[in-house]
Amino acid sequence: NKSDRLSRWALALQARVGYGKAVVAIAAKNARLAWAVLARGEQFRPLT
Repeated sequence: NKSDRLSRWALALQARVGYGKAVVAIAAKNARLAWAVLARGEQFRPLT
């Protein structure tokens, strides 16, 4: 029941491709996000 940008994207993705593929896509997105934060040495800033 979240309405932030990432949650809306995830729900739309699930509607398009199904639950299983959406879970994999979300995990990949989270991994890319974590890598970028670590590689740049920055603090995480949530999307608004």
